[in-house]
Amino acid sequence: MIRFHLLTLFLGVVGFCCAQTNESSVTLIDASGWTINNSPFQVSGSAHFYEGRILAANEMAGQPFSVVHFPGLWDKKENGMPADLGTYLIRVLLPAHVADSLALFVPEMYNAYRLYANGKLISTNGKVGLSKKETTPQWLPHTVSFKVTSDTLRLVLQIANFHHHKAGIKEMVFLGSVSQMNWRTRIRIVSNLIETSVLMLTGLFYLFIFFVARKKAAVLYFALLCISWSVRSAFSNNYLFGTFYPEFSWIATIRIEYLTLFFTMSWAILFVGTIFQNETNLIVKYGLILANLAFAVFTLYAEPYIFTQGLTIYLITSGLLLLYVGFIVIRAWVNERTGSGLLTLSIILGLILFSYDIFVYQGFSTYNPVIFGSGYITIFMMLAWALAMQLKLVKSKPAPATSLTYEDLYKKKD
Repeated sequence: MIRFHLLTLFLGVVGFCCAQTNESSVTLIDASGWTINNSPFQVSGSAHFYEGRILAANEMAGQPFSVVHFPGLWDKKENGMPADLGTYLIRVLLPAHVADSLALFVPEMYNAYRLYANGKLISTNGKVGLSKKETTPQWLPHTVSFKVTSDTLRLVLQIANFHHHKAGIKEMVFLGSVSQMNWRTRIRIVSNLIETSVLMLTGLFYLFIFFVARKKAAVLYFALLCISWSVRSAFSNNYLFGTFYPEFSWIATIRIEYLTLFFTMSWAILFVGTIFQNETNLIVKYGLILANLAFAVFTLYAEPYIFTQGLTIYLITSGLLLLYVGFIVIRAWVNERTGSGLLTLSIILGLILFSYDIFVYQGFSTYNPVIFGSGYITIFMMLAWALAMQLKLVKSKPAPATSLTYEDLYKKKD
């Protein structure tokens, strides 16, 4: 009987040790085969997650945790709300011959964080606190470098969220050489800056035409459409404005991000509806505009934790709006309206980019500033050219004759 108990105890100890070994191997992200000079490494895999607690590295021993996939949004609690606090422990096995210094691209999170690499604080957004009063949210992507001290990179990520209906981290963290990651950061900033500048200048140009040449209302709507999207591009995705003014209020930032989306959609339906009046249903047109105004008023007066929950509903509304605009443009194209061909192509491209934008927002894809910037610049330039054809600022190629005339049949021979 004693031997039986000793055997049971022995097997239990062995099983516990094996479980610890397996657990350790499961939560270790293997980057040992990564070639540093190639593309950056995506820090993605299993990690320890301490839900509801903000812990330092030396406080984690003996604390209960769950093994989760990193990065990811946090699950909802029983009351339907996400967790307010959480700490990740992410361990990355580095290649054998690694540089003395590496760099991480750290995206914005929901909504404040502190990131430690091998015990040293390397990146922060806002202020991490244990309550809403103690927490200051911020959205600002960072590229940070750190010294490599061992073959395993130990990351401790503390996140506090009391201001948004989502929690956690949805975008990918990238690891690479310092020069490589700095180059990627410059690409993000420059592409975003080009998009913002081109759209703002285009909007101001057409605004000048409207006030000086007394052109149609469509010119004003298009100018406001360009300006609204230009402002939005500086206050969303890459958060370009925050790069230059990091102390700017997060609440003001998110309100501007949402409001510019609503105004952009309103100007878009007014612009297309004015150009192609015969193809537009006034009830649907003004119904969609009123819906956008309602969302705008709600965003102005509600708390961010409340109005951010309505974005999913709004995405359905904006999807219907884009489909309706596409229907108008296709009808105009069938009726051979001037500029309808360019508008049809721009709507198709817009639907593709809008779908991509939704995938990024939901965390299914990684934000690519070059795709976004070049795509939206192309769309707005096509719209600008179509409007210029409507205003006869540029001459469109005359359509070929569709019927024979008397002169065609009986013209004199040389």
